[in-house]
Amino acid sequence: MGTGKTTKYLKYAIGEIILVVIGILIALQINNWNESKKEQNILNASLNSLKLNLQNDIDNLNEQIAYNKKVLKAVDFSFRVISLPEYSDKPLSTFADSIFHIATEKTFFPTTTTFNSMESGSHFQWIKNQDLTQAIYSYYAMVDKISSLTNENNQFVKNHIEDFTYNKVEFGSLLPNSNPYSKKRDPELDNTAILRESTVLENTLIGRKFRSNGEIERSKDALSKAMELVSSIDEYLNVHN
Repeated sequence: MGTGKTTKYLKYAIGEIILVVIGILIALQINNWNESKKEQNILNASLNSLKLNLQNDIDNLNEQIAYNKKVLKAVDFSFRVISLPEYSDKPLSTFADSIFHIATEKTFFPTTTTFNSMESGSHFQWIKNQDLTQAIYSYYAMVDKISSLTNENNQFVKNHIEDFTYNKVEFGSLLPNSNPYSKKRDPELDNTAILRESTVLENTLIGRKFRSNGEIERSKDALSKAMELVSSIDEYLNVHN
């Protein structure tokens, strides 16, 4: 084989190799693009699902705030019952509905289904805005603390208010329909003196007031963060869709 032919074949072989390499690079690029698009689609679906979870939290936080406002009204009325002379020696059952909320409990549970799924699926690494990632983590740390706070406040009710009512208040008189035979007993203890003569109840009411006010403030902060987060997710999706 002559030198010219050898050179020709070498050029041809090199050209073939170059074409193969280019083909591989193009295939890899297409594969990477497809993989990136797949990840982006999964992330977008997760962020839309996260928005639904946040909306559920917004509804629940509003309920938590409304509940604590009812507690505060009940606490204020209870202060009047134990302090003002016009409530002396009055039937306690008359005020049952007004003071009932001081002994109620309500726990806030954030909706973390999508957040947990995104963490386990490593979806956060696909978010191209680290401020958004940080805001999401910050929000869920906040609502986790609120959930713990509501549990602590419920335990306060169990330890102090429920203990007082079960040991000091005669339910059969306070709630006449609870025991159909209670009216046949004598004497009935249906009197505001049960509350007014307690040296512990006022401290308990003050504690309940502070705890409900604190829960309202934290719930409002979380509510604001949740709404801001929904807006931030919408902005991100508009840019990256």
